[in-house]
Amino acid sequence: MSDEDQDLLATAVSARLARLGNMPVDTSRVDKMVRQQIPQPPKQRRVWFARPVRAVAASLLLMSAIAAAIVLSTSGGPALADSAQMAQVYQDIVSGRVAVMQVDSIEAANRMLNSQSPGAPSLPRVPESHVMACCMKSVHNKKMACVLLKNEGVPVTLAVASASDMKMPTSPVVTRKGVDYRVQRVGELSMVMTERDGKWLCLIGQLPAERLMDVAAQVQF
Repeated sequence: MSDEDQDLLATAVSARLARLGNMPVDTSRVDKMVRQQIPQPPKQRRVWFARPVRAVAASLLLMSAIAAAIVLSTSGGPALADSAQMAQVYQDIVSGRVAVMQVDSIEAANRMLNSQSPGAPSLPRVPESHVMACCMKSVHNKKMACVLLKNEGVPVTLAVASASDMKMPTSPVVTRKGVDYRVQRVGELSMVMTERDGKWLCLIGQLPAERLMDVAAQVQF
């Protein structure tokens, strides 16, 4: 084949290929065949966990009950003055770690406490005891009037509150002359609690519990 014939053949082939390139080609069947040969991952089923309506209602009711219990425990009801807390009150007053008002009589103490906190529990008279100081304390938001006495030279604190505001601890009970006393001991301190005339009383000191009960028996409202 001469050079001229080869040129003519190349020209004819180029023209043919150009026409073929402009023709539309349907590749959908080829695409479908290829996809059928490719393994598909397993479909994940969506699982819905539906909580029963009764379970939801029970949960809401339980949450409401817990919230109500928290409100009641923080806003109302009698407070429990445990032995450790009352012993701390004694130490704070005797050591002067809390602000106290110097007084020389129960009458003066009541006047000062009432001017500082109107409606505060009034202190009873305690014969044969020297009144030294007084102050107001709070136990779980319940007011408590405190006075520092000296009984035969030994410091004794007397705390007074409304009986409806304070709850007696679970401690041994000693009955003397028809009066029940809750008796506790914290370190060197003895502690006696009782209720009289709608009042809660707590006496603390480095004395035998019997001596503190003697002081409590002298209390006069």
